[in-house]
Amino acid sequence: MGDLVPVSEGAEAFIELLNANNVDYIFLNPGTDIVPIQEAVVKFKSLGRRTPEVVLCLHESIAMAAAIGHFMVSGRPQVVLVHGDVGTQQVGGALHNAQRGRAAVIFCAGRAPSISGEWRRGGRTQRREWLQDTFDQSGIVRNYVKWDYMLRSTENIAEVVQRAFQISTTQPCGPVYLTLPREVLMEKMDGIKIPPPARYRGATTPQGDTELLTEVAGWLLHARQPLIIPGYSGRNTHAVAPLVELAEMLGARVVTSELRMNFPLRHPLCAGIVSSKGGVNPEYLKEADVILIVDHDVPYVPSSSQPRADSKIIHIDIDPAKQDLPLWGFPADILLQADSAKAIPALNDMIRAKLTPELRRYFQERFKQIESEHEKLRATWHSLATGKAGQKPISSEWLSNCIDQVVDEETIVLTEVMTDGASVARQLRRNQPGTLFANAGSNLGWGLGASLGAKLAAPHKTVVSLISDGSFVFGCPVAALWAASQSNAPFLAIVYNNQRYNAPINAIRNLYGKDSFCATTGDWTGCEIKPSPEYALVARACNAYGNTVTEPAGILPALQEALERVHAGQPAVVDVRIA
Repeated sequence: MGDLVPVSEGAEAFIELLNANNVDYIFLNPGTDIVPIQEAVVKFKSLGRRTPEVVLCLHESIAMAAAIGHFMVSGRPQVVLVHGDVGTQQVGGALHNAQRGRAAVIFCAGRAPSISGEWRRGGRTQRREWLQDTFDQSGIVRNYVKWDYMLRSTENIAEVVQRAFQISTTQPCGPVYLTLPREVLMEKMDGIKIPPPARYRGATTPQGDTELLTEVAGWLLHARQPLIIPGYSGRNTHAVAPLVELAEMLGARVVTSELRMNFPLRHPLCAGIVSSKGGVNPEYLKEADVILIVDHDVPYVPSSSQPRADSKIIHIDIDPAKQDLPLWGFPADILLQADSAKAIPALNDMIRAKLTPELRRYFQERFKQIESEHEKLRATWHSLATGKAGQKPISSEWLSNCIDQVVDEETIVLTEVMTDGASVARQLRRNQPGTLFANAGSNLGWGLGASLGAKLAAPHKTVVSLISDGSFVFGCPVAALWAASQSNAPFLAIVYNNQRYNAPINAIRNLYGKDSFCATTGDWTGCEIKPSPEYALVARACNAYGNTVTEPAGILPALQEALERVHAGQPAVVDVRIA
């Protein structure tokens, strides 16, 4: 333990512990039970002492989404602070996204002061504080966090907070939940000794069993049609180059995911990007005799496509057994627990040592064959977009193509486009590590808040959010855009507005066929959002730039103007009405 740091109460000790862990932001939605922390922040500012900056989020789900977005870009644990049981519940499905996205978030909530603590200054002062008491506040979130704890005294506050950071940042990372009762935050202290955070860091990650890696190298060297399927390996930006090296050495086809920029999308060996929900070209799975899956939760959808029965399947993952998924049944001949950023370089060394001149020539021929195949595929995708350049209503393919034209290599793109996601996958080309992100969970409304957090994590980069209209609404646009404006964190949101919930429409068609009542009558009750809300006006109400585009020729000028506004410091929304 270090020297005694002067603090007068628990809330100040909490702030000093965040300082010790180099926390830059507290994503806050306030309430009466956590005001001691706000008081401590202002006190520290007034005295010239370091304190994390408070990002006021007008809705709790935005606070969590922003924390996820920041973590995705920065790789550093983030802090969310909300009020009591109802604030915890308002975070809602955003916590599911943090869990499935393996985001290191210290999720903190206040708690109504205890009856026994009323004699202290932190006692109950309002009627609602009786109503907000619960038998088990942590039970609200226990299915979605790695660890939970209620702070009962300042005596062990340092150990508790450091434990929260340690568990959250141990891979696979994830959210933890810490309850902070108001009377404890106001408990008097003479000072606090800060434990060295370096001695409480997350656990190290394994490279993987050497014997198994040697076997994997042998299988890949003798494969006739190897296939590599990365999911979220690009969470470590330095893991991208080794994966490229592996694919190039083998001349192996790669089908990547939208979760991260795992593999350059313009690379000759990249056969495209598929949805994080799963789905690989069935032909690729049928052809592959050796499949290397790297950090993936749903590498394919068994009901629509499966590997050959005789395929050798290798799954390298930091969490290969998916222990937090109740039902997970993707077979693998080798299920290897390893940090892919360490395992793939080791695998490359093994393969390089065994390459013969004959194998090199064979792999180079395979490389050229796949390159030719993919050039034709990309030409087809390009023609698909340009062929619809004049179509009205606007084609999602043309919109995605226009977006690809205006974003540069360094732009950070976050995607939450649902049923039009295929057009984004075909047209958007990201090549730089750390420039593509998507929601790993299934709760919609992630994109706007995540873009806010991403911009705060990378203030010198342009952040663009591609989002469907339903997700735009779910994303609490008033709260997200207001925070982006107030926090000087401008980003561009492009709304793929088909004016409907298309996923349920597709489900009806799949389940009931073309003779369904909905299809034959054209009555999609409960699915259509018509007339569409004026999302551009919502933006303007929040000091953001807003524009609505209905003509295909207007897309490029609108996007260019919106990016100019963003570069000038103003958040922007472009609402594109698509078919």
